Amino acid sequence: MLRVVTRLPKVLRGLPEPALRLGDGTEPAAEYDLEALQAAIGYTFADPGLLRVALTLGSWANEHTDAGWPSNACLEFFGDAVLDLVAADAVWRRFPELAEGELTRLRASLVAEASLVKVARALGLGQFLYLGRGDLKRGGREHAGTLADAVEAVLGAVFLDAREADRQPEAAAAGVFEAWFGARVAKLEPQHGFDAKSRLQHWAQAKHRVTPRYDRMGEPPPPGEPVWRARVELEFPDGTVKVLGEGEGRSLKRAEQAAAAEALRIHEGNGTDS
Repeated sequence: MLRVVTRLPKVLRGLPEPALRLGDGTEPAAEYDLEALQAAIGYTFADPGLLRVALTLGSWANEHTDAGWPSNACLEFFGDAVLDLVAADAVWRRFPELAEGELTRLRASLVAEASLVKVARALGLGQFLYLGRGDLKRGGREHAGTLADAVEAVLGAVFLDAREADRQPEAAAAGVFEAWFGARVAKLEPQHGFDAKSRLQHWAQAKHRVTPRYDRMGEPPPPGEPVWRARVELEFPDGTVKVLGEGEGRSLKRAEQAAAAEALRIHEGNGTDS
């Protein structure tokens, strides 16, 4: 059988060891070594440099262009696809009788931002991040979107490292996914997985016969610091507009979900149908 040789993208080859620590809080403290994190992840990297890239925000990479390694944006992009693949496999094996739409909904609930953040915090991932001074001041080590992105990037790094080391990349990624999400998969039920926007739409149409409207707040953010803000509101036939909630996220889609979640928290917290 012809073996296809797939190499790492050029930007991820020959990654250097980090230089001396700056001691300004933008890099992991000395006690947060990658060996400890690999043990928590459940995977040992042949090239720990890939894990370091997965933990590097664009703001740090922009401030340290001479460091020799890129931000985690590329790994986040790739890891998102890997996450969808292994999550789809796990959900389909859990519910082989469900239709495509139901499986898609369950997969989305399983890998939603809130779920990824729980994984990141269980791993203590925030303390291992390389982040720029602005992100550090804004509490980037605890920022939900940053942590969720890092989880996706780490999973992407696991897949690529295993492939480059001539291991089984799908099995490696699936093993890490099982360690992170296995308990949640076991507890999934077919009715789970309606996201905040879907739930809010159901409530608004049932109570007011109006569909929620989402608006971007402010101008699009700069590429290096993609924090989007969105607002959700109801516009009634008489022209009255009621703002239900606001939210922010690393993409406009995530910001809209955050706004819907905030609206639901307010509605459910008040214990009213107004």
